[in-house]
Amino acid sequence: YVIIDAPGHKQFLKNMITGASSADAAILLVDGVEGVREQTKRHAYVLSLLGIRQVIVTINKLDMVGYDQKVFRQVENDIRAFLHSVDIIPSYVIPISARDGENMAARLGGTPWYTGPTVLEGLDTFQNVRGDSDLPLRLPVQDVYKWDGKRIYAGRIETGSAQRGDEVIFLPSGKITRIKSIEKWQEPDLAKAKAGECVGITTEDELFVERGEVISHRAKAPAKTRELRASIFWLADQPFKNGKTYTLKLATAEVQATVLAIEERLDSSSLEVTERYADELMSTEVGNVLLSLKSDIAADLFSENIRLGRFVIEDETIIGGGGIIRSFADISGSASQRINLSDQFTEGEEGNLIDLTRERGNIEFDVTVGFLESLASGNRILFRLRDPGQIEPVALLAYEHNLNFSFSRKQDQVNLILYKEKVARVIDHPEHGGL
Repeated sequence: YVIIDAPGHKQFLKNMITGASSADAAILLVDGVEGVREQTKRHAYVLSLLGIRQVIVTINKLDMVGYDQKVFRQVENDIRAFLHSVDIIPSYVIPISARDGENMAARLGGTPWYTGPTVLEGLDTFQNVRGDSDLPLRLPVQDVYKWDGKRIYAGRIETGSAQRGDEVIFLPSGKITRIKSIEKWQEPDLAKAKAGECVGITTEDELFVERGEVISHRAKAPAKTRELRASIFWLADQPFKNGKTYTLKLATAEVQATVLAIEERLDSSSLEVTERYADELMSTEVGNVLLSLKSDIAADLFSENIRLGRFVIEDETIIGGGGIIRSFADISGSASQRINLSDQFTEGEEGNLIDLTRERGNIEFDVTVGFLESLASGNRILFRLRDPGQIEPVALLAYEHNLNFSFSRKQDQVNLILYKEKVARVIDHPEHGGL
């Protein structure tokens, strides 16, 4: 392991963030005698902002209270409650004594009532999360090189994977092409690359794009946005001011961002709202803000993709704070995914099915001739939805193509069935004057 010791004092919060920003996991140390303090809560909130989800909580100095189980349980309940409020579920909460070595690398008998892992055993269960290949492709363009008559778009794949022949879109420019080749140093002809790898790609079309563009698959692209709502943690000595323009950096993109509103000012240790529509945030304060960007960027909601859902804010040349995207405030930031209905169409025991339960964010459909022909021939197609928020795009699909649908719910599962109503044929009859 590479272990980074991040100081706990408020004055060294920037050092803590610098260390934690490159970490896969964190050990949050809590004083078992003093309990959960303000700085513990502040550090937990920063871990949440940075997207660190592999967390061990160690409750230290239990030797000073005779390894009292009741003391441990009280502190455990307090820290679990706060972590839950910032969307962190600790993998383990471990009673320890750093002085005696209890439950660090071995069990020494001081806590016979504890049956969980030691700190070292807990660390062994963690995974390298630098590369998440299960999420949609996100490849921020770091630079563009002209080499051997080729235009190479270089960057690190943050999430997902790419392979030769994939149709991709560059955002925010919206340019669409296919991957012609994937290259690495001394590996000029790769068939595929995955999250965490630094690669260069060439495309079938020579596109003129710049640093800051994001390469993704067209069907699961990030949002193109110019206005967003975010939670920020401010660190600079100078206050974060409403109406001021800062530099926002997200992945390789860099754009001017004007603060339209500080909608909520929060106490970083309790996350309680202390003021609405505030004029400023002071150092170490948290706020929910509305930002207007000078130009479009490609981004994700933090809840959907951590890598493209967080950013840093610069005040002139000084890093002033960091933030996470909660929602997009403009129309272009709808984060829509385009879903090809023929690609999603399956025939199973339940009949014709389109499963949307794994799709996140807003969705739009690419309607194919085969899909419409299947409905015209009398087939019914069941849409299995992830949540009620997906009802609207399916209902819109039905409206635009003159289809009927029925709704059903079974516990938390939501279904829509689409079908085409057969129109009764009207026959002209001479005896009835054509009626």
